[in-house]
Amino acid sequence: MLQDLHDRVVASRPTAEMTLAHEAGTVISHMLGDGRSVILPEVTIYTAEAAEELRSRIADNPIDGADVSQWDKLDRQLQGASREAVLLAAELVFLREHPLRSALPTTQRAHVERVLAHLDVPVPIPEPMSGWLARPAGKTGLTVGMSYHGHVWKHLPWLSQFVIHWCGLTDPEREAARNDPWILQHAMINSGEDRSDIRNVLQFLARPDEFEPIASADMKKKIRNGLADRIDDSSGDDPAAIDRDLFQIRAALAQDRAEPFQFWTPGVEELWKAAPTDSASSASDSTDLNEPRTRHYWIYSPGAQASQWPEFSTNGIMGIAWDELGDFSAYPNRESIRQRLDPQGTHGSMTNDVLAVWQFQNEIAVGDIVYAKHGKSTLIGRGEVTSDARYEPERDSFKNVRSVSWDHIGSWEHPGNAVLKTLTDITPYHDYVDNLEEVFADESEPEEAVVVTPLPRYDKTAFLNEVYLSEERYDRLRRLLTRKKNVILAGPPGVGKTYAAKRLAYSIIGAKDPSRVQMVQFHQSYSYEDFMMGYRPTESGGFTLTEGPFYRFCDRARADDPDRPYFFIIDEINRGNISKIFGELLMLIEADKRGQELRLLYKNETFSVPPNVYIIGMMNTADRSLAVLDYALRRRFGFFQMDPGFSSSGFMRWQRQVDSPALDHLVADIIDLNAAIAEDPALGSGFMIGHSFLCRPTSADDGWLGSVVEDELIPLLDEYWFDEPARAQEWAERLRNAAS
Repeated sequence: MLQDLHDRVVASRPTAEMTLAHEAGTVISHMLGDGRSVILPEVTIYTAEAAEELRSRIADNPIDGADVSQWDKLDRQLQGASREAVLLAAELVFLREHPLRSALPTTQRAHVERVLAHLDVPVPIPEPMSGWLARPAGKTGLTVGMSYHGHVWKHLPWLSQFVIHWCGLTDPEREAARNDPWILQHAMINSGEDRSDIRNVLQFLARPDEFEPIASADMKKKIRNGLADRIDDSSGDDPAAIDRDLFQIRAALAQDRAEPFQFWTPGVEELWKAAPTDSASSASDSTDLNEPRTRHYWIYSPGAQASQWPEFSTNGIMGIAWDELGDFSAYPNRESIRQRLDPQGTHGSMTNDVLAVWQFQNEIAVGDIVYAKHGKSTLIGRGEVTSDARYEPERDSFKNVRSVSWDHIGSWEHPGNAVLKTLTDITPYHDYVDNLEEVFADESEPEEAVVVTPLPRYDKTAFLNEVYLSEERYDRLRRLLTRKKNVILAGPPGVGKTYAAKRLAYSIIGAKDPSRVQMVQFHQSYSYEDFMMGYRPTESGGFTLTEGPFYRFCDRARADDPDRPYFFIIDEINRGNISKIFGELLMLIEADKRGQELRLLYKNETFSVPPNVYIIGMMNTADRSLAVLDYALRRRFGFFQMDPGFSSSGFMRWQRQVDSPALDHLVADIIDLNAAIAEDPALGSGFMIGHSFLCRPTSADDGWLGSVVEDELIPLLDEYWFDEPARAQEWAERLRNAAS
């Protein structure tokens, strides 16, 4: 019975995750076995002596200051270290970074080689470890936050302490732990002060058959709590109990799923993830694609004149006032907060107060970055949010709090003047966030747009289920984009060009990864300065050179693995002055010119468009106000015509599900109308009516159809046949009758 349960759980785990763990498991088997190095097998490194040397060099010799990176600090701490301690440090660095989904192979290798450089005699990274380090980023592994990347100085001492503890066990105790994952976990927890993030990583690598590839203890608890009804009863909130519950939950879910899954696989994630609590505010939701939420950045005042900072920074929390409200979670929307703060209805200005309370409780998320400030000119800390909001009534004040891992505490000059509000979401202000990150920069790995929950899968099947395009045309579009690297989706209004563009990108990526997709919209005033870079006025009256979205996007793609595609989407591409916007990029975006460099107009540097950047433009063929598309752009882009999808299998399936006679009649009449529009020499097929006019709601009642006809389709026909009002009226009456 137990073996069947174990086999079912193992079969439910994705193969790529198991492979990753088995690679690292080679190192762990030596750690828990003969103690020999994988890098230099003739040397025994997993000893209490080597581990204590490494632990003491880091933990007992801290190097303070944000002006030096953690890797520079580690270099200083390893100076003069023994061969055994250096090799141990290199293999522990490998263990902490190899399972990370976002870790670039070049960065992982560089970190291991940087440690090995402290050996008196150089040692190259041997096979198969060298091959393991070549795994492209984003393929598999754990998603972790910024604090994990910045905690080498905490992770290596913990791992060293575990080695010391392990060496102190008796032979029977070690044998029992090697055979039983729960005894092994017990040994990890009891090895010293627990660090759940690195322990969760290590126990997954050691026993991927039992433990989930999730570093965050809060995330594990959240998933367990959301799926607790799948097992008889949760066994507690200690780490071992939560992991046992997750094992049982996976076994229960595996009974109903034929394919391997993760807890964020579509169809599973929805089972444990709570729905949004405020219908009035969806600012933190990414898009209608239900994408994973990207990291947000907040600037925050810990009490008046930072009065609470000593306590908050010491205890790893953040909080805001307004204690008279009690538990913030009791308020279902912003209006209820406003009414409680202003019971007399004085209509005083409380916008900022209400927004701060609401955002603190509902919009900040685990993984977000918070910058603490004192007044307008001083930054005093930076940290990562590690818990949901909670109410602690026993506190004297600031009773609504969140846990925060404050990775920087000190005093830094704020670049410019900070806003005076208690809490502000600064995520949209990319340059400002970059300036703040530079203040605290002590980590070489890029962390832009980190996704705080693992990425949901998205593939060709998912695309075809949502976009009314045939499989043959999807394959053709994908080949065109892959070959040309630039494609324009052209078609009449309502054929789903914008709807399809991001889904096309995700289907090629293989997951809903918003960090690798960006969208802008062109208009008549859009310029090179908006798109690429240009000078912008500053508060002091001067000008500063500001990088545009395409420059920044190419930088991000260039820093990643070249096999990981990035997609830049341009809505209304033919509304802009193409030569004015693209400038020298008109040559650089050509497929055979990718990687070639030209000197930039505003900056004394050369620039290239990386080969892994793909451009998707959208063009409305029915817009009379637009000039003929620039022929220089036509040569560089492939054009894909998108037509109304009323006859596609996807639309007809949806139409059958709605089961509305009025909808059926209206679809039939619009198909006839499109034929008439296509035959009209003054219009043509580029002016046909698209299917998205009729397929956006989940159900189509007759009232809704009437609104579509009266408020959307008839005004469009009046514009099409402004010189033939009788014809427009004839079709208007026909559509009204169909929808009634």
